[in-house]
Amino acid sequence: MNRMTDGSLKLEYEDILHYLKNRPPLLMIDSAVVKPGCSAFSNKYLRQDDWYFPCHFPGNPMMPGVLQLESVFQTAALAIKTLQGNQEKTTNISRIKYASYFKPILPEMFITIMAEVQRYHRGVALMKGEICSEDVQHFSTEFILAIPEDMVLIQ
Repeated sequence: MNRMTDGSLKLEYEDILHYLKNRPPLLMIDSAVVKPGCSAFSNKYLRQDDWYFPCHFPGNPMMPGVLQLESVFQTAALAIKTLQGNQEKTTNISRIKYASYFKPILPEMFITIMAEVQRYHRGVALMKGEICSEDVQHFSTEFILAIPEDMVLIQ
C-alpha cells in the first residue's frame, strides 16, 4: 500500500485482500485508489476464461449484472474500511435504491469501478457507484452500505 501526496491510498491486489473478506473467484477487483471515507476507484481486467463467461451466456458472453453490483460493492467497502478503526469491521449492503445497466461488459475489457460516499454517519453510508470502460458508462447504482456494529438504532 502506498500513500499518495493527496492522502489517497494506492492498493495492489495483496492490499485489497488485507481489507476485504472476499476471495477468488468472487474477488472482483484487481487494484484500487482510495480516498478513505470519500471515494474509491478500482480496476478489473476481464479475461476470456473468467469463470462466469462460459455460462453467461454460451456464444454471447457478458459479465452478469449481479457481479457488476458486487464489484461496485467491493469498491465501496474499500472507501469505508480504509477509515481508521474500520479495517476489521463487516460491511453489508442494506438497500439498493436503483441499478441501471446501459451496455454489456464483455470479455477482454478493462473496467474502472467507482464508488463515492454521499453521506456517512453512525455506520450507514449512502453510496453511488458506476462502471466504465474507456469513455463508456456500462452501469450505475445508488445503495446503502452498513457497518452493523456501528449502526445506532433509534427506538
